[in-house]
Amino acid sequence: MPSLEAKTEVLNRLRNVKGHISGIERMVEEGQECSNVLIQLSAIRASIEKIGIYILENNAVECLLKDMTPDFKDKEKVERIVKQMLSFLK
Repeated sequence: MPSLEAKTEVLNRLRNVKGHISGIERMVEEGQECSNVLIQLSAIRASIEKIGIYILENNAVECLLKDMTPDFKDKEKVERIVKQMLSFLK
């Protein structure tokens, strides 16, 4: 991850998901209803998807071009593809 801000944001979001998972573990240990556990799992899945979209938005072009020496057209193509993926995901 190129930017310290993006790295910090992703780590914070991942820590939030980790805490949420711990809560679901407690729910299962306590014998909570399956419907409640499934609702919480759905929330985690949505959070993970949002983290992926955040990474795409903030770092995809740099990550994809990292080990290359692209010309302007290559970078433009990658940026266009990333924008298309993001519009599809939202």
